[in-house]
Amino acid sequence: MIKVRNTFLLASLLFISACGYHLRGSIDLPEGLKSIFLKGATSQLHKTLKQTLRASDGQLVDDIQQAGIVVDVVYERMDRRVLSLSSTGRANEYELTYVLYFMLLDADGGSLSEKQKVEIRRDYFNDQEEILGKNNEELIIREEMYRQAVQSMIRRSRIALEKYEKQ
Repeated sequence: MIKVRNTFLLASLLFISACGYHLRGSIDLPEGLKSIFLKGATSQLHKTLKQTLRASDGQLVDDIQQAGIVVDVVYERMDRRVLSLSSTGRANEYELTYVLYFMLLDADGGSLSEKQKVEIRRDYFNDQEEILGKNNEELIIREEMYRQAVQSMIRRSRIALEKYEKQ
């Protein structure tokens, strides 16, 4: 019985690894993206990029000369607005909007791409009975929005770096 279970477990692990499964947040980084310098970002974006790079065997460097690529955040904003009100005048639904403009540069300050925009929107229902739970839900949604923005930034950086290396 134990042999069958171990064989099944081994086969499952082989199938999972063969299909390209990897841990959430982990990204296969080319050599030029293993060290990124982030300029002008909020602490939350900085923290999220650092976590993503750490999970992907990359690092956020403190010295621009050590960077394979520089992400220059030109503009960043997180907004929340009310979408609908209850009969008592309380907010029933909110919309979160995260807007990020950034440029990609090489370590010498040369431009790798034009200014790029990432915009992410999320709606959520605000249950008046569960105020604490909804505050936590909003924090989780915000964190997920930052993760999505970081992944988009890394994908775009990969494309810009490939174009630059072909020249």
